[in-house]
Amino acid sequence: MPIANLFNHDAFWQFSYAHYFKADVEATCLCLQTFHHGSVNMALLMLWLDDQGYLLTSEQRSQLLLALAPTDSLLQQYRTMRRALKPQLDQAGYQQLMDFELAVERQQQHDLIAQLNTLPLSTLAEQGHPTAIATNLVRYCQSLGALSLVEKLQAR
Repeated sequence: MPIANLFNHDAFWQFSYAHYFKADVEATCLCLQTFHHGSVNMALLMLWLDDQGYLLTSEQRSQLLLALAPTDSLLQQYRTMRRALKPQLDQAGYQQLMDFELAVERQQQHDLIAQLNTLPLSTLAEQGHPTAIATNLVRYCQSLGALSLVEKLQAR
């Protein structure tokens, strides 16, 4: 019987930060966000879980998406405002806006990990698939109509 795992939001943040700056990942994440209305944090979480050998159910992915709801509309409105103000700000002022947006992104990651820690997860090995590769990212991108982005998001 699988038990809830204790995932660490700092470890997820470090993974995300390192992965985001790999070749083509940043631009692909922005494409996912802008053109497919996807969550960069959700995509990064799917990658992180894939790397660790966990496979989520569609219900578990839905529960994680619900965890984003409290900050998602704030983040969308803030991005719109930041883009509109960019021409009026000097570099320091714009950087302050970017820093605040990053703080909201980090809160989203914290919320995702808090929700993830409530879910009963098991590894692929525990499910009897010791050599299978988890496909959380593929399933998430498929739900957004963004399968063409998977390879660049994986940066392998």
